[in-house]
Amino acid sequence: MFIIFAQIDTNKVFFKGKELIYISDSAKVILYDSAYVKRGNVQLYADTIEYSLNSKTIRAKSRFLLIIDTSKITGDSLIYFLDGQDGIAFHTRNFVQKGWLNSNKLYKLKGDTLYIKDGFFTTCDLNIPHSAFYGTEMLAIRGDMALVKNVVLKIRDIPILYSPFWIFPLKEERSSGFLTPSFGFNSIDGKYIRNIAFYWVINNYADMSFYMDIVERQGIRFGINTVYNVYKKFNGNINFNFSNDFVFRAVRRRYSLEGNHNQEVYRFRTASRYFIVSDQSYFQDYAENKDQWLKTETYSYFQISRNFFFGGFSSNFDYTKNLITGQASSNLPNIILTINSFSFLGILITQSSSFNQSILIDSLNNRYTSQSFAYNLSLTRPINILQNLKLSNSLSLPFSAKRAHNDSIWKKSLNMNYSSSISTTIYGRSVFSIWKIERFYHDITPSIGINYSRSLFDTIPVSFSYSYSILNQFSIKFQNRKYSVGTLSFSGSYNPSFDLPFSPLSISLILPRFLNISASFSTTYNYYTKNFSEILGNFSYSQTIFGYSISASLSTPQNILNFSISGKLTNKWSFSYSFSRDFNLGIVQGQSISLSRDLHEWKADISYSSIGIFSSYDFKIYLTAIPEIRLTRGLFNLFFPLR
Repeated sequence: MFIIFAQIDTNKVFFKGKELIYISDSAKVILYDSAYVKRGNVQLYADTIEYSLNSKTIRAKSRFLLIIDTSKITGDSLIYFLDGQDGIAFHTRNFVQKGWLNSNKLYKLKGDTLYIKDGFFTTCDLNIPHSAFYGTEMLAIRGDMALVKNVVLKIRDIPILYSPFWIFPLKEERSSGFLTPSFGFNSIDGKYIRNIAFYWVINNYADMSFYMDIVERQGIRFGINTVYNVYKKFNGNINFNFSNDFVFRAVRRRYSLEGNHNQEVYRFRTASRYFIVSDQSYFQDYAENKDQWLKTETYSYFQISRNFFFGGFSSNFDYTKNLITGQASSNLPNIILTINSFSFLGILITQSSSFNQSILIDSLNNRYTSQSFAYNLSLTRPINILQNLKLSNSLSLPFSAKRAHNDSIWKKSLNMNYSSSISTTIYGRSVFSIWKIERFYHDITPSIGINYSRSLFDTIPVSFSYSYSILNQFSIKFQNRKYSVGTLSFSGSYNPSFDLPFSPLSISLILPRFLNISASFSTTYNYYTKNFSEILGNFSYSQTIFGYSISASLSTPQNILNFSISGKLTNKWSFSYSFSRDFNLGIVQGQSISLSRDLHEWKADISYSSIGIFSSYDFKIYLTAIPEIRLTRGLFNLFFPLR
């Protein structure tokens, strides 16, 4: 092993190899077998390296690895000029961002620029890739972007797509540039080019996108999207779209404005959201999310709030409009003021007040305005009696004042509500065991109370009633652990002033999750008709069986079943299916199915979904590492339109 150092312009060149030959006449160093040369940020490994001290030129043969900073290039041979940091390499392979860049000839220009002749890019890690993007010429600026001429996508050496040029970024961080558009055709829009967009990074806290859609049967649609986020100060986004839509040979201007903003100023927190569209069919024509197809309302609001030493303040301004009926409602404003609870002589005192002005505009554009004010004072005092009984007392004085539309008189009311209840818990433990169940538990919590209410302004009769309830909690002990089995509760009331004083008895049963099944049921029993009301129930199930995820839920008496299943069909194929069925109406409200196929570095997705009268299907094939590169249903329809 020979090691030699040479001092050149204050830069050290480090040589290493198992065999070294120095030719003094031509000032050349030739390294054989595991040769290595380093100068500054440039490192070169090869079987054979020839270095000229005069021209400061490196020649590598029989496979090499060139490292410049963190960039690595492998190939058959190269010529590299150290001073200019440029050169030429043959049959190279270079990892860039999310794939490998291969070339017959690679020219390293000054700076961070590469010029490639007859190369291809692939995300496949095999020596002979399944697919690749070939180009006759490429100019790549490391850490910036790449420009490619005559791009051809080949799969198994079969040409699939062609583009005269292509531009894609090489930066891993956010950077300004053009985004990938999509081309296609469908029976509603005709031919289209969507997302012709430019992405602009304004600074570290904000960016903006300008985009345009060209649709054969709808016209040109323009859009601007802005996103901003200043840490702990404010954040939000604004999305505006405008189009001249072609409808029956006429032009209809259509638009949408959507966004939100959140900010804190002088400890005042503000939050706002708005969504405005031009017409009622906007969602059906432009929404890509199927859940928005049935949307018929727009909603906007603004909220401001702040906490003070004495309590909290919040104010809401909101506006809702039904796009079908034209009816609109708003609260301008809704103000809520709360005062911190405090204790005085063991009594907990709570206060709150609110003011609301509501505006209703009917379908005939008639406007109705009303105002209301409310204040509530609440006093509570829990008392423990003999450490086994808990006595709760509560007194509230709610005051309200309301004024209807075109009414100059405020209607006032002041009520006094008092309630008192006493409860205890009786703990039951079994002294026997069954099989592996070590113990049974049954905890009973009975409660009885009185409720008194009267109006201090109006002549409304005094209301007096008794309330009662029994809460049963069941559990078992298994392997030294306690498990809940269920909760059964009964509650009702008795009002002696009513002709039928006993209210229906409310019954509810809650079963905890057991074997991935959970359920709850509720009903009422009428003492006088001796009948139970309709049972309200919720049932849910989720389980992973043989790699398949299954979930189901059923509610009664709505009798709506939601079911979903997903998993792998084979090592390459996976699927998911879900549906919602209304048994009362005997219809399927919605369903969706999707299939996915792993194609090594590619992935194929096929999907179908329906909700109500709307349905759609789609398929796409995309690079797993770079999903922006994709072949979609719309692109195939452009060449093979389905009518």
